[in-house]
Amino acid sequence: MAKLPTGAFKDLQKRIYQNKVSHGFNIIGDHVGINQEICHLAEELGELAAAHRRNDREGVIDGIIDVVVFALGLLEIMGVDGDTAMEGVLIQNEARKYKMNPDGSCIKID
Repeated sequence: MAKLPTGAFKDLQKRIYQNKVSHGFNIIGDHVGINQEICHLAEELGELAAAHRRNDREGVIDGIIDVVVFALGLLEIMGVDGDTAMEGVLIQNEARKYKMNPDGSCIKID
């Protein structure tokens, strides 16, 4: 598989972080600050689910982007290089083996 372009997430992380700074939003990387960001992420995920239930395609798209923005912002707050982390997860996922159940769900097999 092709690797991610260098800086694909890192540039976005920095831009999102700078927006947080500019607006006075949370950028604290301690337990409480990270918890606050996780709560915001959960709220955005709830808004995404609500848009899906309403069959609101634009709302779903907006919700997905909001989740990504909060996730990348959280990675930056935590000092994590999103490019490296994503590449590691993608490599791990691509190497996994799955079995399809009759109901259409998948089970990871070791």
